[in-house]
Amino acid sequence: MYLYLKHKPNIPSPLKWCRYYTLIALIIYSGASVRGRPEEESPALQEPQILLPSISSSGGLATSGNGNALATTEANKSLVTTQVETAPDYCFQMEENLCLNFYNNTNTNNTCQCRQHPNSNATHNNWYCCNITQLSMISTCPNTANWTNLHIYNATMTEIDLSSPIFQTLQSLAITDGNIKRIVKTFSRMSKVKCLNLSNNNLLNISITPIFVKFLNLSKNNLTQIPKLGPNQNITMDIRDNKRMLCNNLVETIFRGSFKFVAPNSSFCLMDSTFNWFNTTDYIAISQIDIIKRFYTDCPVIPGKGNCTCAPEHMLSAGDPSKNKIFCRVDCSNLGLTELPPKLPENTFQLNITNNNITVIGEHFHNNPTYQSIVKLLADNNHIESMHDLEGTKFMDHFQRLYLRNNNIKRLPEYLLTNVLDSIVGRQIFLGGNKLICDCNSAKVLKLWLLQRSKDIPDYVEIQCRNIPQRIMELQEIKVCQSPHDWTDYVYYLIATEVILLIALITKVSYDYWVFKTAGYLPWPASKMPKLPCDWLCES
Repeated sequence: MYLYLKHKPNIPSPLKWCRYYTLIALIIYSGASVRGRPEEESPALQEPQILLPSISSSGGLATSGNGNALATTEANKSLVTTQVETAPDYCFQMEENLCLNFYNNTNTNNTCQCRQHPNSNATHNNWYCCNITQLSMISTCPNTANWTNLHIYNATMTEIDLSSPIFQTLQSLAITDGNIKRIVKTFSRMSKVKCLNLSNNNLLNISITPIFVKFLNLSKNNLTQIPKLGPNQNITMDIRDNKRMLCNNLVETIFRGSFKFVAPNSSFCLMDSTFNWFNTTDYIAISQIDIIKRFYTDCPVIPGKGNCTCAPEHMLSAGDPSKNKIFCRVDCSNLGLTELPPKLPENTFQLNITNNNITVIGEHFHNNPTYQSIVKLLADNNHIESMHDLEGTKFMDHFQRLYLRNNNIKRLPEYLLTNVLDSIVGRQIFLGGNKLICDCNSAKVLKLWLLQRSKDIPDYVEIQCRNIPQRIMELQEIKVCQSPHDWTDYVYYLIATEVILLIALITKVSYDYWVFKTAGYLPWPASKMPKLPCDWLCES
């Protein structure tokens, strides 16, 4: 007992106990501060949110509203070079008023019913005939061999023989506004006729093969086809207002490229139900048939790869025949392409680039005018990595089918999930076989969205994950949404440890206090603490 009391300190014991408790309080507070600070300075990482559209049906199908909206500038430019608006100067046509009261009813069939035109001269001996019922009403006229141009107005007979000698020396022959239904014989090989006008009759067919004719007017008849012309005949033809003209009878002649049309945008043919490409009946401008020829001549040829194939596939009916359009299908599949063809035929509505090595598809859809009519893109089995480059293109505004199966797409862009599928009813996108980067949002949001979009993305069950060996539809939220471990996961262990240490510390202090009360001995930390300015707080 004597030795224990010998080491009793000289400073007041309550003061040292106050210092001792203050030190313990600081230790406890420091532990609490360290435990709480990480939640302020290093918050847990948030999963990126995918913006999804509200799933609702669209009110209707969007349309362009303009029948010419899909035609390219280049297409319009090319049409100008093939159209002729008027007859050439060497074609002679009289004024209709010259036949008024030309002869009285007492004239016989053997009387000449022709007169020389007032503007005749030494080089152009122009004649006109009115109300002809038979050729003898012309052949009885004097000096027919010297006639240069002849216009027969209102020929009421139903057939005519063009091999007659009275027609052989003519340069221009017009037989208009009559009742001619058939041409029984054609011109002889000695014929010099360059302009033949048979307009406004009742012709049902015509089989003449004029050798020297340069301008042929067959307008306002009942023709179903035009005469077959040789490949070396350069003829301009007017076939306007033939309501029974069939397009399939025109195609072969047009493909020969041997003639031009008068006003091709206002000359129409009938697409009948047996036409190879269509299952409808409608009128279409001759200029569109000419476009079919350019479908083949402008079909892409890829150097070192091969040739694409092009064919007419679809007709857009706009109600107005002048606005009806034929569209082209282009197939460039299995050619080993690394980029899109630089140019497509005008009015291309479908492009097939499947089974190639293409990585980017958006550039031409932004800047190339020949890509602006495409509504169906088949791009399966390529190496396309992103759909972002299609954003803002006209294709995304009006497409109907988009095939991107078995590519390298990693994420679906936000615009695809928000606006595209809701803007037009009936759109479909095929994405099966792509491997997306999957995360918690894929299991919580994207999976649900794909289920709701099953009609818009028919092969949604085939979309896979890149970083998880599962399909998106197989993801389980409870497994995918586990956050990664960090030191904050052990905060409860730290708290438990601190509680244990705090209890041990309180127990030690209580024991030291009991020793001090019973034996008067202070713990070593309290006996070694220096005098502090705040000691007066603990002094009595």
